[in-house]
Amino acid sequence: MTVDDEQPDPADMLALVEDQQRSIAGQRGAFVPLILLSWALAWLLGFGALWLVDRPDGAFSLPIGVAAPVFVVLLVGAGVLSTVFGIRASRGVRSGKDASFVGMIYGQSWWVGSLAIFALGQALVINGMDPDLLRILYPSSYIFFAGFMYVMAAALWRAIPMLILGGWSIVVSAVAPFVGHPDHFLVYALAGGGGFLVVAVWSWVWTRRARRRLSQGARA
Repeated sequence: MTVDDEQPDPADMLALVEDQQRSIAGQRGAFVPLILLSWALAWLLGFGALWLVDRPDGAFSLPIGVAAPVFVVLLVGAGVLSTVFGIRASRGVRSGKDASFVGMIYGQSWWVGSLAIFALGQALVINGMDPDLLRILYPSSYIFFAGFMYVMAAALWRAIPMLILGGWSIVVSAVAPFVGHPDHFLVYALAGGGGFLVVAVWSWVWTRRARRRLSQGARA
């Protein structure tokens, strides 16, 4: 056997690389629909609960002592599930130093930006803003910031669903305050949570098609 005979076929090597790339993409994307679904439920039920606080029309209402904990638990639960699914999706996937650095900066930006928004609201109150306006400022600001971070994620990882979700979140955050308190919570619940739900279904369909193409490529 000659040395040339021992060298692998370039076409086979290219096919192997493509199979590995599809496998990694499928692994990372498998949990995306579940992550989006958890946030859809958190928005729908969480903001829906806040909308029901002390309804002035005498309809069914929830006390703030019930609605606020429900909202917090749902958001924290969605965040925990997102972290767990993200870790599971990254198992066995090697990344270079550049990718690790980008992921670290992106992850840290979430809590830094959130604290900055909180500080901004408090500073506005100290300088004369009516504290009641925080009920409009904080939800809108946090949703706008989340939408911006989704857009950045789409740019970093070329994720079209995140781009659409981020753009939609920004639009919702800008429009909802115009309806005033407490109906802006209903806008967040239906438009925001509904947006997450639509993208979750879309991601689920995309993931199934990607897996189907992967299995067909493997058989070929």
